[in-house]
Amino acid sequence: MILITLFIIAQIAMFIAMIFDFLSLQYKKREYTFLCLAFSSSLVSTHYFLLNKTAAGIIIFFAVLRFITCCFTTKKKYLIIFLALNTIVLFVMYKEIYDVIIYIGLFIFIIGNFQEDNKKMRKIMMLGTSIIILYNFIIFSPMGVIAKSLFLLSNFIGYYRFYLRKK
Repeated sequence: MILITLFIIAQIAMFIAMIFDFLSLQYKKREYTFLCLAFSSSLVSTHYFLLNKTAAGIIIFFAVLRFITCCFTTKKKYLIIFLALNTIVLFVMYKEIYDVIIYIGLFIFIIGNFQEDNKKMRKIMMLGTSIIILYNFIIFSPMGVIAKSLFLLSNFIGYYRFYLRKK
């Protein structure tokens, strides 16, 4: 009974995160994008902890700090710090092969976060998000799959609005 309750709470947290994920990439201004992502990541981290996916929960928790950092800078020294944190968490918290999948997706996603060019940032984040969707599918997180798919869709919509649509 407790596991079912935790599962439901995890899915609710992911549902709320979906809203902020979608909104984040509808802004062209970097600061707004990353503030929405910071809030969303706090909910996604909670989601993973409730599903007993500790490595993913900790890695996503560091994303909150990363997104706040990205609001203010794209300096590569911070990119290296966050890639190193991501790697350390994987080595310390590794439990199952699936942890490597979230690690790879986030590694790519982190590289995208620190791009100065918004267009390039979005493209790299699309690739990382696709891998994260695969992770959520494998661990059977329906709301995780839906949330990250919606995030990817939002990225496509934002990319279209800002870079492809004829003005």
